[in-house]
Amino acid sequence: MMRRMLALVLVLALTTALVGALALSPGTLRQGSRGPEVTRLQEALQQLGYYRMAVDGVYGKGTIAAVKAFQARSGLKADGLAGARTQEALYATAPETPDPGPSADPAPVDPASPAEPAESAHVYPPLGMGARGSGVSALQTALMRLGLYSMKVDGAYGKGTAAAVRAFQQRAGLPVTGTADSATQAALYSGETASPDASAQVPAQAGPAPASLRQGLSHPAVAEMKAKLRYLGYYAGGLTDDFDGETRTAVVAFQARHGLTRDGIAGRKTLAALDSAWASARAAAGDLPEEAAVWLNTLAVQSGAVCGTLVLAKDGVPFLTWSFGGAGDTTCFRIASVTKWVTAIGLMTLCDQGKLDLDRDISDYLPFTVRNPAWPDTPITARMLLSHTSSLSPDAQNYHPVWTRIGQGGYDPLFNEAAQPGTLYAYADYNGALLGCLMEAITGESVQRYMDRTVFQPLGLTASYEPGLLPAGTPVKDLLTPTGGVAISVRKEATRAYTLTPDPVGNNGYTVGRLYISTRSLTRLAAMMLAGGELDGVRILREDTVALMEADQPGLARSKYGLGTVRHDQFPRGTWYGHQGRYSGLTSNVYYQRETGISLALVMDGYDYQLEDNIAVPAALLMHNMAWLEELLSGEGVPAVQVP
Repeated sequence: MMRRMLALVLVLALTTALVGALALSPGTLRQGSRGPEVTRLQEALQQLGYYRMAVDGVYGKGTIAAVKAFQARSGLKADGLAGARTQEALYATAPETPDPGPSADPAPVDPASPAEPAESAHVYPPLGMGARGSGVSALQTALMRLGLYSMKVDGAYGKGTAAAVRAFQQRAGLPVTGTADSATQAALYSGETASPDASAQVPAQAGPAPASLRQGLSHPAVAEMKAKLRYLGYYAGGLTDDFDGETRTAVVAFQARHGLTRDGIAGRKTLAALDSAWASARAAAGDLPEEAAVWLNTLAVQSGAVCGTLVLAKDGVPFLTWSFGGAGDTTCFRIASVTKWVTAIGLMTLCDQGKLDLDRDISDYLPFTVRNPAWPDTPITARMLLSHTSSLSPDAQNYHPVWTRIGQGGYDPLFNEAAQPGTLYAYADYNGALLGCLMEAITGESVQRYMDRTVFQPLGLTASYEPGLLPAGTPVKDLLTPTGGVAISVRKEATRAYTLTPDPVGNNGYTVGRLYISTRSLTRLAAMMLAGGELDGVRILREDTVALMEADQPGLARSKYGLGTVRHDQFPRGTWYGHQGRYSGLTSNVYYQRETGISLALVMDGYDYQLEDNIAVPAALLMHNMAWLEELLSGEGVPAVQVP
């Protein structure tokens, strides 16, 4: 009996030792795993910059992607499984979280009650000298509220912003670097080092949420409201329970956008509108990672646009589609000067057919003579029109001139008479008008019929120079003013008579900026150009013709344009080719980058757009941060780039 008891004790001891040993060695974590081990893993990945989502203790797709990125960069098998080797490498690399001591033991959590938003779950992209955008504006505003920044909130990270950041870091006990890293921003937005009167906030209230939320209140319902405002792009601060001045500003901005009383009080109507807008935005975002959705929503709110749509694609395959304000990637807009780029593609098909000589006098093709009256012996060519070196004036407004009166006293100055054709770059709308004249004169077809036959239908595009000619049921948006009013009504445009008979004189205004097209169709055009003139087995242009459209033109003044195609080389990773359109309150953008194979098609309508390097700011911000977006969406980690 004694021997059996000793044997049983020995077995129990060995079992206990084995269980203890197993408990000490990390088990493999995989998709579907939950609990504190996953939380610890996410926190370590977050500290190293691989994981940017909420630390929720759930091993999902975001965690898998972060683990794969860490494994790939650590020489481990990138299978997304957090086994013993992966965890050992990770915890040896990640900085240890300080032990808070016995007084910081967490209170028991009721499983039935929802967790309150945790500020530590948000990682802010680093901001430093030279950074620009909405993230810098939010940083400056927060520093101003603490009395540390007294200059203009301009979204530009300069010496004044760096000095304010250093002052905050010193106050908060952080390393004083002048760079707003993630830890600095988290401390700033959490309110942990708020101004002295922060302690005057109303104590947290228990029980159900009040009927209305207003400044001075402290309640979990405020944190929930802040989370929705942040997702929609109205709020960039911490997700605390306190309804402070920054929260009120966000509420007022939301109310203004949705036609509500702008009193800064989140009452029944405001909260209902917020819930509806938040639900709609999340549905529209689909599988888009929350961080990307918040960034894009913020871009839309800060622009003030009424509606818009964006398609990003790689090698012709969309990897991000995002819209707001009731638009979508199939919605057609009157895209202003992007019309010129699309028409130029059609005109270049005539070069491929041998019907248009780029260096021949366009007057040889047209039923009228085109001459700069100060340079009557200098012919104007299609190459000059397409590169904006023709000497046509940027100020010309008459798209239907009497050509025999050009140069006569008192007549509209169609030309810059100080510039010999071919010697000066100057973007002029009327160059685009003459593209349509040439096309109709050479083909004997209207621009619409020729483009339908050679470009639109072969590529399956939804596009028309008249909205009344679009397929029935095509969603179309009015062209809006900078304040959101109607500048050009689609309904009125669609009822106007339009003839498909060629008329090089009467139809020439259409190719300046009157094309209606969707971002989905623009994406296909960009994909065709990226692929060297062919898409889905359909060849539109010769490969050397595409290259020519992107290149400097021989014998002409240096121009930002090749042939109908502008070039921007001020952004990371390579040159962007394409075109932009601006009219009234609308901007349209289509660009592609050969080095990365990425294309961008963005239309925003109804706002007072600002420009950066002559590009609408939303498009410029996308170009600046394309690497960040691409890697975020591919789940391969996030590079250290400046993100607004």
